[in-house]
Amino acid sequence: MIREKRIQLIRKTLVNKMEELWSNAEITLARMKKAEGTLADPFDMAVTESSRFVELACRSREIELLLDIKETILRIDRGLYGICDSCGRLIHEKRLCIEPMSKLCMDCQEEKEIQNRKKNGNWAMRGMSHQHG
Repeated sequence: MIREKRIQLIRKTLVNKMEELWSNAEITLARMKKAEGTLADPFDMAVTESSRFVELACRSREIELLLDIKETILRIDRGLYGICDSCGRLIHEKRLCIEPMSKLCMDCQEEKEIQNRKKNGNWAMRGMSHQHG
């Protein structure tokens, strides 16, 4: 089982990352509000809108990361950190050190990836049969 000291270090790292992401999001929102309505040229407006779209897409991924971080911190606080969501066995400490937000042990993660590959492979095959049918 992973030691409490290591868990608290992981928690502290996650809290710091969460604060950094929130700070970046606030800066982005402030910058977008400041730039709003300042461009009269349609070309400049199009470039700005394109940049805004890319920025929001990046922030969307960061929001997903924030949610994962928050969930991991809650798991730590509730004493559930390091327990596989699927089988209930302990997740190996090395795995948690490499991927601190892991919710699955290696066996369950591998099984999930196999299932995803099968699902994606079946979807791709269905797409091919429609094209050539």
